[in-house]
Amino acid sequence: MRIVCALLTLSVIPHAFCFSINLPWPFHAPQHGQLHLLPKASLSHGADEAADLSFERWLIQEQEVALDRLLANIAPGGRNTEGVAPGAVIASPSKEHPNYFYQCKSMSAFGIAYDRLPTPLLPGTRDAAITISTVVRVYAEEPLAAKARNLSEILRSYTTLQHSLQHSSNPSGDFFTGGLGEPKFHADGSVFTGPWGRPQRDGPALRALTLMRYLRAYNATNPELWSSDDPDVISFFKLLYDANLPANSIIKADLEYTANGWKNTGFDLWEEVQGLHFFTGMIQWRALSEGKKIARLFSDEGAASWYAEQQDDMENFLQQFWDGGKGHLVATLGTSRSGLDCAILLGSIHGNPNADYDAENLSLMYPPWSDEVLVSLLDLVNDQGSRFPINTPTLNPSNKLEGVGVGRYPEDVYDGDGKSSGNPWFLCTASVSEILYRSLAYIAQQEFLHVSEGSLRFWTAVNPEQIIAPGNYTTQDPVFNNTLTMLKALGDGFLKIVKNHADATGSLSEQFDGTTGYEKGASDLTWSYGAVWEAANARLNAERVLAARST
Repeated sequence: MRIVCALLTLSVIPHAFCFSINLPWPFHAPQHGQLHLLPKASLSHGADEAADLSFERWLIQEQEVALDRLLANIAPGGRNTEGVAPGAVIASPSKEHPNYFYQCKSMSAFGIAYDRLPTPLLPGTRDAAITISTVVRVYAEEPLAAKARNLSEILRSYTTLQHSLQHSSNPSGDFFTGGLGEPKFHADGSVFTGPWGRPQRDGPALRALTLMRYLRAYNATNPELWSSDDPDVISFFKLLYDANLPANSIIKADLEYTANGWKNTGFDLWEEVQGLHFFTGMIQWRALSEGKKIARLFSDEGAASWYAEQQDDMENFLQQFWDGGKGHLVATLGTSRSGLDCAILLGSIHGNPNADYDAENLSLMYPPWSDEVLVSLLDLVNDQGSRFPINTPTLNPSNKLEGVGVGRYPEDVYDGDGKSSGNPWFLCTASVSEILYRSLAYIAQQEFLHVSEGSLRFWTAVNPEQIIAPGNYTTQDPVFNNTLTMLKALGDGFLKIVKNHADATGSLSEQFDGTTGYEKGASDLTWSYGAVWEAANARLNAERVLAARST
């Protein structure tokens, strides 16, 4: 018997989110940061099979550990959140080198270190919304399970806290003059007035998406409450969405902020560059797409029409992020950088629903399986594969999509505690896997693969022996099935990189050193856990789709 911090197993320890499980394999903990990379060519067929089995076992455990460590950074109940307001998410419990308990990023666009702030800060609205979105997904999968009670408390506390933060007067403005774009607050919910990259316009859209998902999940579990006359129930729904103007409910206020302000510049998700950004635009577009449906649900037809109009305008705007000369999407318009950025992958992931590919009236923009996203992924992976020495043992010259450690962008100089050179990030490496798994699930479900001139170089990298020209492939063609098999193996390759550099207990920091491979930067980064959990979940969904095809 071994005590493992995991939510989806056996016996609950209240508020600690730890469980006792019997591991089905020996658990030998290597030293912290110990590397166990082997050149692929050195593995025999039997060793390959053993490595695959070891990876499968690790992934089952790591998804549990990731959820537990993610919940540990959320109040109420998180064991790392003493003194933090209920509903708040901390970026990391790290308090030195760097001090992420006090702030989400230690370097701003101006190169100022914020390592010694007097009181703890909440992570950005963006980071919290992305984290809580994963909590909503877990809640929605089993809303009647025992663990859902703990998650429900988190979700209600998050909702209450966000309403309070929305109505604060802060350096970005007040509730009516732009304050919703304020990225940081103290851990007790009070306003942070220090220097920062503000405003950040993706936060309100992400918060709206997260709470719209929560509203749908809650309503699906409690359909009788929709027509209830109970004042508490009515108040709960009005807190989330109320059609009255000026907007005073959380979702409505965020949607109005987004619909009226998406043309304005702001800081990117790395809090470094001011401008118009792919990630921000994708999130805003999706928020308006989902928002028009919620508005109609609440008989707010005027708002629904307004959101739909702005969504249409945004579709034209987002096309500007395709750079035909470079042959890939760019993260920021008018940037002096290459434009390659993990933010492109994250924008596709968070800007499109995770499943329900055949859902009625589903709108998609640059989904993971789109030509533009796939060739951008290929270019980013190729750049990162040759950029970090730690990737050399795994590089296979004949395979341009071999699993490697992936960082934020080529020009990155943030090393996790200062400025020198960038490193691979766990969340970016996992995001490559999620893109590949979601593409696999979509193509398998559609039972059709179209290889265009634009996507040919990506699909040739996936299946270099069989895909050498544009064409269409169906389930009757061996090329189709072989390509799906290869796509899954490639997705696994990037999660195997996560496995190779993760702490022996499954702990994930922000980065791992591009030369030594040791974990670096903030420990137990909440977004690292969320990204790995979501990638593993996408893999499970892809496996379910493949299994359904075989029956």
